[in-house]
Amino acid sequence: MHRLPILADFLFLHNLLCEKTIDHQSFESISAHVQKKFQKNDFISVGTLLSLLIRNSDLPETNNRLVAYYILYDIFRNDDPIEVSPSPRDSPFLFFLYQLVESKDYKLTTVERNFILQLLSSGTKDLCKQTPHHIKQTTELLTIPFDLSNIRKLCVEKDKEITANVKSNIMNVMPAPSSSDSDSAIRELMEGLFRRDTPLKSVFGPQFMTVAPPLLSCEDELVWFDITNPVGHKPIYDNEVTAVQSNETEIEKLVMTAFKQALTLQDQKILENELEKDSELVHHIGLTPAKLSDLVENNPLIAIKILLLLMNTSQITEYLSALVNMEMSLHSVEVVNRLTTTVDLPSEFIHLYISNCINTCESIQDKFLQNRLVRLLCVFLQSLIRKKIINVKELFIEVEAFCVEFSRIREAADLYKLCKSL
Repeated sequence: MHRLPILADFLFLHNLLCEKTIDHQSFESISAHVQKKFQKNDFISVGTLLSLLIRNSDLPETNNRLVAYYILYDIFRNDDPIEVSPSPRDSPFLFFLYQLVESKDYKLTTVERNFILQLLSSGTKDLCKQTPHHIKQTTELLTIPFDLSNIRKLCVEKDKEITANVKSNIMNVMPAPSSSDSDSAIRELMEGLFRRDTPLKSVFGPQFMTVAPPLLSCEDELVWFDITNPVGHKPIYDNEVTAVQSNETEIEKLVMTAFKQALTLQDQKILENELEKDSELVHHIGLTPAKLSDLVENNPLIAIKILLLLMNTSQITEYLSALVNMEMSLHSVEVVNRLTTTVDLPSEFIHLYISNCINTCESIQDKFLQNRLVRLLCVFLQSLIRKKIINVKELFIEVEAFCVEFSRIREAADLYKLCKSL
């Protein structure tokens, strides 16, 4: 199965080019290392990255650029021994290498220019065993005559295949002055290659537009006369559309405030009325299971209203799970108590909530807070038992142990007597 390249692979390629030891490694071994790291299907991405690094002057040293030129040429080289031409005719980056030496927009050193000319005219056979250090020190390339006639002819043929509209395109990204934080800029460049909407993958160019053909004239053609004056036309806006959007925005703002603080009675009434008018609003107000605890603690009545509206949706399981696992408090018990008396909640949810509350009471170190929560839980359990919402026999052992542990508290003793009387 073909594995798509990831950011780490591109960072590896850049780090390989910038290694200090690369100066004394042969071009052949470096290119083989890259071709082993990437699959053939990824060579286009590798070539695109190398061309961007070269075009944007992100390779600071000459040896880095020499290796990049060689890899860019070698990965698309034809390995067929029957092929006479040393140049990779089907390489999409052949024209780019040719432009580097022909265009005045690129400032190449003499070593770089002669190196690229050697690649384009004679291929890699005379360069593969050499190192970047040797290329920079030698003067042999200065005396070699280069014949680019075949390459020039090939590039002209390829250029004819490109439409004038495409030739008019320019890159969306302009080179920026070099900064001290070049590593972050390189990483940002590579991350951009993985985004679909990145400017690196798009160009700015003229749109291809054609003029509508003239209509054929015919004899005895009927002509439509419009006696109205277009200047007097006025647009008519549908105010109801903007009113609905504005209303949803106001409701969402109220809910966002409800996560942070208690709403005034007036705001509570507004929010409740709007939810009653349109129950679908509950899906567009920004509430998630993770935010439920904040809403319960600050505005329990609003939380109850919203949970009741969500009761028949597929999302209610996530919200009930969040309610069970939140920290026990007066407001959370109030919300659960109201839900149990209004709708039929799953018995598993109620049992799990009671067990979590018992564990919370047993683990609290603050005696004052512990006594307060124990009283609250005992009153809550008595209410559930008297209303026959739960079957105490299913929780008798756990509730009995809880009552015995906190028998010093009057509410726990009353709960114990109630359980024994059933």
